[in-house]
Amino acid sequence: MSILNKEERLVPVDLEPFIELPGRDRAGQAYRFGYRCKETGVPAAIVEIAATTVAQFVPLQVSARMTTDGKIVVHAQLPDVDHGTPSRESEAISLVELVEAALSVDNLRMEEASRRELRSFLRALEISIQRVRIALAAM
Repeated sequence: MSILNKEERLVPVDLEPFIELPGRDRAGQAYRFGYRCKETGVPAAIVEIAATTVAQFVPLQVSARMTTDGKIVVHAQLPDVDHGTPSRESEAISLVELVEAALSVDNLRMEEASRRELRSFLRALEISIQRVRIALAAM
C-alpha cells in the first residue's frame, strides 16, 4: 500500500529525512526512521527499529561536566560520525536537583540504598564542598 496518491510523485529533492523517537505520544519502544515530503510532511518511506537494537548498535560517546554554578551538562556524540561537529548537549540540571532526586523516598527504595552507601555519598559531597572552599579561599 502506498502512502502517496498515484498522482503525487516525489523526487529526491522534495524529501527530507526524519527520525521519531520513542515517547509518550507514540506506542511501543521503537525509533521511526524515514523520508517525508518537505512541503506536506507526508511520509514517503518509514522503517521502525526497536530502541534496544538502536542502543546496541549505535554507540554513543557520553561525557558530563559540571559548570562553576553547580549545573551538570551531559554531552553525547556519535564516534566516527560527528567529526568536527559539536556534540549534542543536554539541558543543564542543578546538582541540588540531582541530589534531591537521588535521595527521594521512591529512589532510595528502588535502589535499595543502604546506610553505608548514603554515608559514602555524604563523604563524597563533603570532599566536594571542601574543594569548593579551597578554590574560594584561593581567589
